[in-house]
Amino acid sequence: MLASFPAPSLRVAIAIHVFYIDVLEKNILPRLKHFPGDPSFLITTDTEEKYLQIKKFFEREFPEHRVFIRVAPNRGRNFGPLLSTWRHALLQHDLLLHIHTKKSLYTGTEQHEWRDTLLDSLLPTPEGIAGILEHFSEDETVGVLQPAPGPTVPWWAWTWLANKHVAQPLLERLSIVSPNGYFDYPAGGMFWARVEALRPLLEIPWKSEDFPEESGQMDGTLAHVVERCISLVARSTGYRMDEYDREAGLVRIGYGRKNLDLYERITQKNLFQDIKESETVSFDLFDTLLTRIALTPDTIHFTVADRLAREFPALIPSGSDFVTLRKEAEHRARQKHFETDDVTLHDIYKAFCEILEWPDEVLHFAQREEVRIDQQVLRPRPVVIEALRFAHENGKRTLIVSDTFLTRKELDPILEQAGILSLVDEIYLSSERLGRKDRGDMWDLLIACEDTKTLLHVGDNEQADIQRTADLKIRHHHVLSGLNMLRLSPMAPFVFDSLTSPSGESSIHAQQRRLAGDVLLGPLVAELFGSPFLTPHTPGSQAASLVSPITLLAPETAGRVLLGPLLMTFLARLVLHPALSKVERIFFLSREGFFLSRLYSHLRKNWLPHLPEATVFPVSRRVAISAAQSLAFDPDILIHSGDGYHGTMAALLEARLNVVLPPDDPLHDMAIRLPDDRATVRAMTLLLKDTILAQAELSRSGLQAWATSQGISAGSSMRYGVVDIGYGGTIQRHLQTVLGLPLCGFYMAAEPGAQRVEETGGLAFGLLAAGEKAVAFRHAYSIFLEAIFTAPHGQVIGYETTCEPPSPLFACPGLSQENFDMLTRLVDGAEHYLADLLESYGTEILSALLHGDEAALGPLRAMKEGAITLSPEIAQALFTEDAFCGRCEVSAVL
Repeated sequence: MLASFPAPSLRVAIAIHVFYIDVLEKNILPRLKHFPGDPSFLITTDTEEKYLQIKKFFEREFPEHRVFIRVAPNRGRNFGPLLSTWRHALLQHDLLLHIHTKKSLYTGTEQHEWRDTLLDSLLPTPEGIAGILEHFSEDETVGVLQPAPGPTVPWWAWTWLANKHVAQPLLERLSIVSPNGYFDYPAGGMFWARVEALRPLLEIPWKSEDFPEESGQMDGTLAHVVERCISLVARSTGYRMDEYDREAGLVRIGYGRKNLDLYERITQKNLFQDIKESETVSFDLFDTLLTRIALTPDTIHFTVADRLAREFPALIPSGSDFVTLRKEAEHRARQKHFETDDVTLHDIYKAFCEILEWPDEVLHFAQREEVRIDQQVLRPRPVVIEALRFAHENGKRTLIVSDTFLTRKELDPILEQAGILSLVDEIYLSSERLGRKDRGDMWDLLIACEDTKTLLHVGDNEQADIQRTADLKIRHHHVLSGLNMLRLSPMAPFVFDSLTSPSGESSIHAQQRRLAGDVLLGPLVAELFGSPFLTPHTPGSQAASLVSPITLLAPETAGRVLLGPLLMTFLARLVLHPALSKVERIFFLSREGFFLSRLYSHLRKNWLPHLPEATVFPVSRRVAISAAQSLAFDPDILIHSGDGYHGTMAALLEARLNVVLPPDDPLHDMAIRLPDDRATVRAMTLLLKDTILAQAELSRSGLQAWATSQGISAGSSMRYGVVDIGYGGTIQRHLQTVLGLPLCGFYMAAEPGAQRVEETGGLAFGLLAAGEKAVAFRHAYSIFLEAIFTAPHGQVIGYETTCEPPSPLFACPGLSQENFDMLTRLVDGAEHYLADLLESYGTEILSALLHGDEAALGPLRAMKEGAITLSPEIAQALFTEDAFCGRCEVSAVL
C-alpha cells in the first residue's frame, strides 16, 4: 500500500499526448498542479491551434516548469508521438509518467469513468504521488507501475487478440519470446515506468511513419502491440511490473489482476440463462466442447515427427523436421488460396509434395497418424456439452462453428463418440465453408445464413470467438480453455519450465524434451480444467480463483495428477532399459514394490507381453542387513546403514538388524543419537556380536528358504532384476551377499552409494535420478512417495520356514495400513492415467517419454511449493513408517 513520503530526487518526465484539449484542462492539469519535485513536461498534440492553447495553459498554470510542446501526427494513438518525438529526451530522465487524453479507452458504457479511475491511480494526492516516486526510489527492481483496470475492461483483453502477428517483428527485434495466453500490460496505455526498464524500446529509431494513421480503435495495429509490450520489455531487462490498486489500497507485486474476478464469478447457471435468452446457440469445438490430453495442438505434430524419425530413419530431410516442414506446407497451401479460403489436411499434405521428396508411403503414414492421434487424444468437456444438450432440449437451433483443417469425414466419429453429433443442427467448419472466425469472414457467413440477432456464441478463443463477435454486436459467452486456465494457475511455471531446454542443448534434444513434457503433462489440462467454471461440475479439483492454488479433492485425481507422469516415465525407462533385455525375471522389493509390481504387471498384460515376468519379493532392509551379517559381520553396520537415528539402542538393533531384545534389557533405556554416538554404537555392536550373529543366522536361513521356494538359488544361470524406489541399493547389496547372486537393480533414484552393489557383481541404475541428483530426489520426495508406495501388511521381519512353501512374517500394521483404501485409490488414479495415455498414443510413445524426467517431477514440485494442495481427507491419510531412523510414523504432508 502506497503511503506519504517526501518526494525523492528522481528526474521525472511526464509525457502527455493531447488530442482532446478539454480532457487536458479539466481532468489532467488539476491533478498535476501539486506534483512534487521539478518534472519535465513533454507534450505532443496534432495541430498548431491546439499547440497554442496548450502553451497558454502551461504558461498560466506551470510558469516555472520545464515544458516542451511539439506538434506530431496523430498516428499510433499516444504511442506514436511518444516514441517518435520524445525517445531521446526520455533517456535523459529516470522515470516516465505516460498519460493521454483519449476519451474512448475500451468498448463499454463507462469509458470516461475508467479514464478518470486510471488518472486517479497514476496521479493521486501529492502525498500519493510522492509515495509512487518513493516506491521506485526504494526498490530498484520495479520497472513499471500500472494502474489497476477499470471494471469495464473484460478479462479477455489481456491477451494478444488480433495483435500477435503484428507484434512478432518487434518482439524478435527486442529478443523477447512471445507469451501465450494471458499476460500483464497497462490496459488503457497509461503508466509509470523506470526509463532504464524500457531502454530497448526507446533505443529503436522510431518515426511517425512507422505507425498507421488513426482509423478507429480496432486491434491489430502497432500501437496496440507497443501497449502490450510495455511490461514484457521491462521484464526482459530484469525489472518487475507492479500494479497499484488505489481502491483496494494495495500494490500487487509482480502481477496484475487482469479483471479475472469478472470471469471467476461466472457459473454454469449464467451460461444456461444466456442460452434461455437466445433462439440460436453456436459453440466452438476445440477447447470449448472438446479438449485434448495433449498440452497443445502442436503435441500431435511433435508426436508424428518422433514416429517418422523412428519408422523411417533414412529420410532426408529427417522425420524429426516434420513440425517445421508441416508449418511450411500449411503456409504454402494457404498462399495457393491467396489467404482467402481455409485449407484442408489434404491441401496441406498436397503442398508437402512440392517442398520435399518424401515417398508417398511416408506422407500417407504421417497424415494417417496425425488424424488418428488427434482423434484419440480428444476428450469432452462435460459441463459445456451439458450446455449444448440443454440448448438442444429447449428447442434452440444449435450450431458448431470451428476453424479447423479437419473435415466432417475426420470429425464426425469424434463428435459421435462424444455424444455431440445428435445434438447439433448445423456445422460450420472453416475447411468446408472457406471462411475463418479469426479472420472474420466466417462471421460474415453466419450473418448471411443465420439470425445472428438472436444468436449466442459460446467459445474459448479470445480473438476468434469473443473479440470478433463483440465487434459485430453478436452476443457471446466466453469459456476459458483448459490450457489458458492452466497458464493462469500457480502450476504454470512447474509445467512450462519443465519443457524449457537448458542453454546449449541441441535442437533434437530440445524437441524430444518438449514432446515428452507435452504428452506427460497434457492430461492435466483435461483433468484439472475440464470445467471452465471454478466450481467443478464433478468432484476432483477446486480453486478459489484462477490464480490460487489447486486443491485436489478426490484421491483418484491426485493419483492421476501427482503420480501419473512420474510413474509413466519410470515405467517407460524400465521397460525400454537395455539391461532389462538381459533379465529373465524381475522382483519388486516390498513394501514399495507392491503397487509398482501391480502397475508393471498391468502394462505387461495389456500392452507388452514380451516383458519378463515379475513378482513381489517380500523383504526389508532389516532382514537383508541382518542376514548378510552371518556371512560378513560389520561392526559399523548400524552406523552407516542409514542417514541418522534418534531413539534407544534396543530399538536401533531391532530396526536395523532384526534383533529383538527382552523387555527388561537395559538397552531399552539407553538413548542413542546418530551420527553423534558412533563410537558408542560401534562398541555396543561388538559387545553384542554373538546375539547379532545368532539372529543373522535365522534371518539368512529364512531368506534363503524363501528365495529357494521362488526358484532362486546360488549358482543359478538365470538372471534376475530387482525394482524399488531406491536410493542406496542397500537391500540389493545384502541380497547379493546372502544369495550369492549378482542382481540388476532398477530404481527411481540411485544415490552414489548404490554403486557398492558392483563389489559383488551387481548393477544399479537410477531411472529418474542418479548420483547427487538422486540425493536431491530423496530429500524432496521420499517421504511422500514412500507414504503411498507401501503394502497392505506391516514390514517384513522374517519368514516362517516350518511350512511349505515358506511364508513371510510381518510386523504389526501401521497408519498406512489403516488408510490403505485411500492409498489404493491414489494408485487407481495413476493406473487410469497410464492406461489412458497408452490407449491414446500407443506403446510407441514410450520411447518419447524417455526424455521426460523434468516433466515427470513437475506436479510434485508444484505440490512441494504450494501450487497444488491435497484435501485434508487425503493429506491426513499419508504417513511413512520410519523406525529405521527412529522417527516412527511421519506425516507425509505437513
